[in-house]
This record gives sequence, structure tokens and C-alpha cells, in this order.
Amino acid sequence: MERLVSDDAPPAQITVIVDTKDAAASNGLTGVMVEPGARVGRETLQAILCDAITEVTARDGAGRYLDYGRRRRTAPLALKRALLAEARFTCAADGCISSRRLQIHHLIPWAEGGETNQDELVVLCWFHHQVIVHERGFKVVLHPDRRRIRFRRPERGPPTG
Repeated sequence: MERLVSDDAPPAQITVIVDTKDAAASNGLTGVMVEPGARVGRETLQAILCDAITEVTARDGAGRYLDYGRRRRTAPLALKRALLAEARFTCAADGCISSRRLQIHHLIPWAEGGETNQDELVVLCWFHHQVIVHERGFKVVLHPDRRRIRFRRPERGPPTG
């Protein structure tokens, strides 16, 4: 089988988030946001969009993104990008400002009935997700500010021996 080799750069990936309520009310003049990134001028944006892979993620009137329920354990890319944009590309752990190596975490583990939707997922940096939650067993507790979280130490059983 022959492999195709090209010097062409891969196409750009653009995520457009549409707030259906605002977009419908304004005939598309408001309620549309391009995933945050470097600011570019109109001509540059048109050139990028010409060959880009464009992904549209919709939010309903209540601000909820697409729900995937129990059908999928991992967040599809469209939902992941929407959650990252909602979290302003920052870890949700109280006091953490990391914007690197961000991962999506189920507040209620999928194996325990958690669902893959906006209300049951949170953005965590690699350290808080892998080390604090999965290695050290801390539980995630929602802060009154819906998208921020705190951690509760794992309960220890009675001493043995």
C-alpha cells in the first residue's frame, strides 16, 4: 500500500459555539463565539475558515451543551471543547490557575452511574485529576460556584492489626 506524503500543513480545527437562544433572537448576529485563541483579523479568519475543519457545538436556551448520557464514557471532542471554553481553559480546582494538560473528569464516576453531560463533568489539570483524585483517592466536591470544585480527603477505615 502506497503512503501519501505531503508538505501541506494539516487543516485548522475551528470550534464554533452557538447559543441557540441568542442566535435565534438576533438572526445570527449575536450568540456565536469562535473557540478562544489568538486574535486575528477578518481576512485572516476568512482564510482559516476557507480550509478549516469546522465543528459547531450548540447550547440550548438554558445554557446546556449536548448531553451524551450513559451512551459514552468519554466526552466527545465537541463536548470537551465546549467544557474547556466554559471553564475559560483553566482547572476547576479552587485556587488552581493551571491551563496546561487539562482533562475532563466525571463528578460521579461513569462506572457508578455518572453521565457524560455538562452538569456531571468538570475540567481538571493533570495533577488534580490523576494525582489528587485517582492516585490519592480524594473526592470531588462542587463549590457553590458551579464550575469550581474542592477536594475531600478519602475516609480511612479503622486501624487494623
